[in-house]
Parts: sequence; structure tokens; C-alpha cells
Amino acid sequence: MNVEAEILDLKLRVEALEATLRSSGSLDRRPRHNDIVPAQPGPYRSDLPALVAQVSINVSELRAEVADVRTEVSQDFEALIVEVAGLRVQMNQSFKAVHSDLLGKIDSLRCEMIDLGLRLDRLMEPGGA
Repeated sequence: MNVEAEILDLKLRVEALEATLRSSGSLDRRPRHNDIVPAQPGPYRSDLPALVAQVSINVSELRAEVADVRTEVSQDFEALIVEVAGLRVQMNQSFKAVHSDLLGKIDSLRCEMIDLGLRLDRLMEPGGA
């Protein structure tokens, strides 16, 4: 199950939990969205401990699922950091190779320019050929 589906599932479960709490009278009776039907009158007082226990279990399950999602996202970020570090090392090696190659070419051009300058000097001398 992907993260978006898990988040949607968690959202639906939280809304169901809110509806259960609304029906027991502990939350505002107004619907949160226009498409939600207001809850019916709550259960008897004797049913409240069971409902509270069920809500507590649901909240614990939601917390566990959120912790799992958080762990997965954390692991994904750690993997991404490792990939970026590997890419950085690879790019650094490529840069060093290209830099060394460019320095060699610049050095070669400099030598050729000096050689051409010397040839021009010899050609410009009177009587030199």
C-alpha cells in the first residue's frame, strides 16, 4: 500500500472515529462537511466504557500506522541522502577528470602560442627566414 493510500485510509478512520465520538456527545454535533449526516443520539451510559475502550484501541492503531509511515518516509529519505552522496562523489570524480583534461589542453595551447610567437619573431627580424 502506498503512502497516499495509507494517509487516505487514516483520514477515513479518523472521520469515522469523530463520528463515533459525536454520537456519544463529546464533540460538536455540527457536521464537519456538508456531505456528513449528523450523528444520531448517543448510546446509553453503560455503553460508554466499551466505546471509550474501542476509541482508545483505534487511536493506538492509528498511532502505530502513523509511526510506520514515518519510519518508511525516514528510511526513504536516508536512502535518498545516500544516493545524493554517491552522485556527489561521482560528479566530483568526473569534474576532476574534465578539469585535468582541460588543464592539459590549455597547457598545450600555451606552448603552441609561445612557439608561434617565436616563429613570428624570427620572421619579423630583418633578413630572417
